[in-house]
Amino acid sequence: MEQVYLENVRQTFLIPPKDVFYKGMGLQEFDNFVRMLGYIVPNKLTPEELIVYLKFLIKDIKDGVCRFQNSNAYKETFETYLSMSSNLEMWMTYFPSFAQAISTPEFYNEFIKLFKKSFYQLESENEEEKDYGCIEVEPDVIDISNKDKAEVLASLYNHSKPIGMGIVQYDPTPMTVEIARTLIEKMGYSYDYLKGRTMKVNLEGDTVYVYGYNRDNNYPGLAQKAISKCRNIEPKIDSSTMKKGLKK
Repeated sequence: MEQVYLENVRQTFLIPPKDVFYKGMGLQEFDNFVRMLGYIVPNKLTPEELIVYLKFLIKDIKDGVCRFQNSNAYKETFETYLSMSSNLEMWMTYFPSFAQAISTPEFYNEFIKLFKKSFYQLESENEEEKDYGCIEVEPDVIDISNKDKAEVLASLYNHSKPIGMGIVQYDPTPMTVEIARTLIEKMGYSYDYLKGRTMKVNLEGDTVYVYGYNRDNNYPGLAQKAISKCRNIEPKIDSSTMKKGLKK
């Protein structure tokens, strides 16, 4: 596979494209977070290198120590950031959307896989677990008639991530099938958010519409991947007789 790069990185990070990303939401602290990256990154980098620099910056912030001493601007911005912000986890949930806005689809797809693995442990030692497949009857409409819905809910939850203020409720503990089954018994099949994680799914029918889930997780095909990890429990039936899941 040909290596992908993000170019003009310093200029982009030092002057974030607000109109493209958050359109005047007033996220000065996030601006400072991105600007600090702009002072230390090269002008051209790979997805892997961007992850390395993110880790470097995050370690400095968490330790409260400015280890990059070659830039007075970095040190000044670093001190300003520490004085005004305690929301590092929140800004990390915004960063994928920012990265998507400034990069090519090829770069972003590689970056988001590494980002989720590095910062949310979503693709750790279990990444090579068995793939049972999933059937997409229409774009972003997945047949779950032969899946355990509790297992589907748990897998979707475990593959999702917190967004924005969702970090306040975020619980990194994976959901088990037993917990998911109890949730369904008590709360039903429709979920917008669970413990800060975006869901945007209704599992009541034989199919589930996953566009909102993939969109809000900034990861095309993430729901398909999560559902493919769920075992098949009965023979496939004719999709034309199925009831389609609620589209949000």
